[in-house]
Amino acid sequence: MSKVIERTVVSHLTEYLSANDLLPCFQSAYRRKHSTETALLRVWSDMLMAADSQEVTLLGMLNLSAAFDCVGHAILLQRLRIGAGLTDVVIEWIPFFLSERTQQIADNDRLSSVQTVLFGVPEGSVLGPLLYVLYTAELFHVVARHQLRLHNVRR
Repeated sequence: MSKVIERTVVSHLTEYLSANDLLPCFQSAYRRKHSTETALLRVWSDMLMAADSQEVTLLGMLNLSAAFDCVGHAILLQRLRIGAGLTDVVIEWIPFFLSERTQQIADNDRLSSVQTVLFGVPEGSVLGPLLYVLYTAELFHVVARHQLRLHNVRR
């Protein structure tokens, strides 16, 4: 039943975000009709355009391994309120979705004690990837500001 609810939330939330142009325009992961290939084609195209204009291309890459585990719930809720304009029932439901999660580690035949998960979004969930995209959406704004600043310096 939880997957059905998550799919419904994702469907409505994605529709809302798309209709209000709230998803980062260069976000490729976890979006319909976007993929690793579309992201690579965009980077390649930008590099070729820069080369044609005799500009230098610098490419910074981030390794975001275990990134889903590092999402701060309070920051996520703030970004959902301010960045995505979510209110009322949706904002009240998200903490319930994220709370009361536990983890346990198995090593050989031994199990650790059960620990409460205080950070992160459920990686195997339907909603987790979309929440992660919204959590990191601010990165696109930071990069865009720096690109604009660099563009103005070159002039």
